[in-house]
Amino acid sequence: MFKSLLKSVFYRFGYSICKVRPVAAAGAAGADAGGTRLMPLIHARSPYQDFPLAEYPPDLQGWGSQSVAFDTLLARLKPRRIIEVGTWKGGSAIHMAKVARGLGLAPEIICVDTWLGAVEFWTDQQDPERYLSLQCRHGYPTVYYQFVANVLHEQCQDLITPFPQTATIAALWFRRYGVSADLIYVDGSHEEEDVYADLVGYWDLVRPGGVLAGDDWGWDGVRLAATRFAREQGVVVTQLADKWYLEKA
Repeated sequence: MFKSLLKSVFYRFGYSICKVRPVAAAGAAGADAGGTRLMPLIHARSPYQDFPLAEYPPDLQGWGSQSVAFDTLLARLKPRRIIEVGTWKGGSAIHMAKVARGLGLAPEIICVDTWLGAVEFWTDQQDPERYLSLQCRHGYPTVYYQFVANVLHEQCQDLITPFPQTATIAALWFRRYGVSADLIYVDGSHEEEDVYADLVGYWDLVRPGGVLAGDDWGWDGVRLAATRFAREQGVVVTQLADKWYLEKA
């Protein structure tokens, strides 16, 4: 009980005392080396291999995917690795991949998502942009395959790595392999405690001089979580176009 209480106190102030067993030292170091791709560590076989692309026409429906904030951050950070937490159909990841190419960069963009939808996706079964876009088959969402198809249609498979997992388990995996990133973009659940948990889980994965950015400042849950976390960490929330970000010293 004392241990649970202690963990809660640390969590409240933006820290975790979870025990994460690292992989062998050589593996951990190799995973975080500049330019090293995580795709082979996440997937034994490329998810793009033999994909039935003809069954999935392009569909880049999303929100804020082509924001100029991405252009500004990529030009400034020149990232070697980007982690996106919440990716939906891949619009923002694809945009970042294209911007990166235009800058002469080739970062790996790891897209973390369950592709099961946030709570608002399950509240209106007639909503074409949310519930219906989950593309449920026998009650289970299959929108992940639309994401894979979009990446292939836009020919960005060399830069984008899907990681079909919860934000929490993915963060633990990144720690296990000693992975960090120059830019982490959080756009998953908009519930306050979920956003706060994402900030806690991913802040330590941001490299010094890097940025943890987010979307949907207009959502109360996002704004409250980001403000609380920034205050606890002693950093400033900066607005950039329709996005916001925290800079790591």
